[in-house]
Amino acid sequence: MGKRKITCNNSSCKHHTNGGCDTCITLDSSGKCKSFEKGFAYYFHIVWDALDNKNFIDMVEIRMNPDLKTGLFYVMECYDLGFSEMEWGTCRMVMLKDGKEGKPLKYEEIIEREMNMEKFSKHLENFNNGIMPQMQQEQDAAGQQDKEEKEFGWLSPTGVFTESPFGTHEESAEQICEEKGFTEEYWNWVKENRGNEINHLMRDFLSEVKGYCLIHNPSGYTGYIVTNMKNLTKQQKEFLYGYFMDMGDRFKAEQFVDFD
Repeated sequence: MGKRKITCNNSSCKHHTNGGCDTCITLDSSGKCKSFEKGFAYYFHIVWDALDNKNFIDMVEIRMNPDLKTGLFYVMECYDLGFSEMEWGTCRMVMLKDGKEGKPLKYEEIIEREMNMEKFSKHLENFNNGIMPQMQQEQDAAGQQDKEEKEFGWLSPTGVFTESPFGTHEESAEQICEEKGFTEEYWNWVKENRGNEINHLMRDFLSEVKGYCLIHNPSGYTGYIVTNMKNLTKQQKEFLYGYFMDMGDRFKAEQFVDFD
């Protein structure tokens, strides 16, 4: 039986060449190549795969795959892109943009751009010499910093924070109303709204009448949501800025900065 030629088309592999492969190919029992090593193109390809036919990448993907952070760095550098983050509830996405202030771009729009060959050559040379992007650059590309956990809770209009763990927000609201002497006012509010304490909870009273905001997450994990029924006061914004900055979450913190 004659020899069969194997042709490799995996351009993400370090050993891939225009003529095929520059190393001896070793296959396992399932036919999978065991000689594969990540090449420079690999880091671009995983970004293209993550973008697919959309213009954002879920932050969960970035956290789960460190190579994606490196890929984002290379893509942003070589195509002169900026990035921004968007948030929906506790979900956060990274969008690659046309420069720092341009529109979000899909894969097709990115590859149509002219590549910065000077930067491409520099990073390719570094990669071939075993020099990978520094961890800080990876964090900048992903727009994400390490976070510590903080407790949920109620925040008064004067910036006083009362811890309220998951599942205890109504209990904490009752405690605040009692300590602040709001109880009689609460019952008058219930009567004025022709309801009862089931339809008009003390947590509703704190939010709608007293201007408290609640830092919470209905799912109990992975992220923080700030819920307010009235406009946040200066003291609340200052507290929230520090609260999220202490956790290393600059993106969330800057949502509470007044730029006017």
